[in-house]
Amino acid sequence: EFVPLEPGKVSMYLCGPTVYDDCHVGHLMGPVVFDTIARWFRARGYAVRLVVNITDIDDKIIHKAQATGQLWNEVSEHYTAQYLQFMRDLGVESITDHPHCTHYVDEMVRFIGELIDAGRAYQAADGVYYRVSLQPGYGKLSGRKLEDTQSGARIEAQAGLENPADFVLWKNAKPGEPAWPSPFGPGRPGWHIECSVMASELMGPVFDIHGGGDDLKFPHHENEIAQSEAHGDAFAKIWMHHGLVQFSGRKIGKSDARMKDPEFSKQFNARYLLDTYGAPAVRFFLVRSPYRRPVDFEPSALDAARTGLVRLYRLLGDLMQDTTALDPAEVLSRPVGAELQALRSEFASSMDEDFNTGEAVAALFRMATLANGQSGTDREQTLRLLRDLGRILGMFQPGDLE
Repeated sequence: EFVPLEPGKVSMYLCGPTVYDDCHVGHLMGPVVFDTIARWFRARGYAVRLVVNITDIDDKIIHKAQATGQLWNEVSEHYTAQYLQFMRDLGVESITDHPHCTHYVDEMVRFIGELIDAGRAYQAADGVYYRVSLQPGYGKLSGRKLEDTQSGARIEAQAGLENPADFVLWKNAKPGEPAWPSPFGPGRPGWHIECSVMASELMGPVFDIHGGGDDLKFPHHENEIAQSEAHGDAFAKIWMHHGLVQFSGRKIGKSDARMKDPEFSKQFNARYLLDTYGAPAVRFFLVRSPYRRPVDFEPSALDAARTGLVRLYRLLGDLMQDTTALDPAEVLSRPVGAELQALRSEFASSMDEDFNTGEAVAALFRMATLANGQSGTDREQTLRLLRDLGRILGMFQPGDLE
């Protein structure tokens, strides 16, 4: 059962993109999933704060700038703007804060200094590292044991470290790289530290929910927990992870050999997906199954999702163009007949049970079947409820699929 830290309010943090290249489907999944979750929290009467960070300084950004002859911040600003436009296209409206890593470097320096003072971090030749061996219960989120992490650590990472599993908090600057001043020498923050600092700065030392993809459990989220607890922060009460991208039943990552084929890899490019299927269909595709499951991006699956959505749009007809402001409380309580009430209850119960959008969408299709057998005011009442429940989840917006 979800019990918020503060009655009537929900605080959520989601790991956002590293902005060094064109957005891919992985950049879309988390925001769409957690926007849908935030929308349902709001429908249930909660005020929601959803923080999604933007990593705007990183090795990948520096390498991209060097390869293209651009300034590093020109690279990050370009791809940040692209990402934010995709969020607007997909109807992701619940994000309240988009903190940029570079705006919080001073806070990160202070946080790292406090870890050093507490004996939980140390300075090595190339930066500052966290002492994993002092972390009680390290691996409790991912289920990994420290000894397994040590044996699997890269050999080149062991030089100068007390423990091969120790992770970097601050990277010393190399010649020609962007750098910020610190007591440990000029440099820039490591990847893990930014989320701990920005989450605590914006929502306090403990907040309700931390989200991200399954691939972030280890090492990213495990390391966030370690450094935050060492800092004295309780950090996130609940961790939620969405499924990963698949193709024909196989997990897809950037290291997959098939991604070297431009014709294959373009299928996961955000611009290609939105141009080919439309933003509403992509959003529908991402929420039509429970968030924990992997999402298979085989074209036939996307085509089927779009076909199903178009069928609903045609059924709704002119009701799609109604721009009246939505009142979720009214939608969930308006008087309806017994059969329609049962379907609405099914929808709401599905969303209350770990945000099971798959079952909730199935209830919408059953409403569509019901409407097909109705006429007059009964039919219109069913279609209005179908539309409005869908709109709670970010679907059926005016102008969709035009």
